[in-house]
Amino acid sequence: MTQFPVPTTHSIVVGGYGSVRWLEFEQGAETGDALILPGDLVEFTNPPNDCSVKAGQADSTTILGVAAIHPVGAANPPRGSNRTTAYAEGDTVEIVSGPITVMLRIATSEDIQCGEFVQPAASGEVAAYICGTDNDCQRIAQALETTAVDTTTFQWGMFQLRMG
Repeated sequence: MTQFPVPTTHSIVVGGYGSVRWLEFEQGAETGDALILPGDLVEFTNPPNDCSVKAGQADSTTILGVAAIHPVGAANPPRGSNRTTAYAEGDTVEIVSGPITVMLRIATSEDIQCGEFVQPAASGEVAAYICGTDNDCQRIAQALETTAVDTTTFQWGMFQLRMG
């Protein structure tokens, strides 16, 4: 059986290019789980006082979109140039939003089923959304494939973003 769109290993946006909304904000001074990797959910650092961005935090209801691949700096590889190279403080982070198909980073403890909704987890990742228990404002995307738990590496899944 054919499938469209097809999951990708070298990009974040997979489908819906005509509906993409592009934003650019500066990575804030965060470290650790607030550093942004391409494919992470992104939110403002401390609005209205600080409108730089950080990786979305667990149970956030203020997600702006998803960090795109956008090379920054002269390092090799440049920061933000692939799905495993984080942005640094002061980098311009390109953010995509809208009713689009994207690759998102899944929390290592999660087993996501095709059709299941997800919400923000720690470090910009996504985790399963539990209907009737979790806040409706946290439901941000729906899985388009089943992804089994892998606790040793980053894992990625293809999702239909429900934002914008």
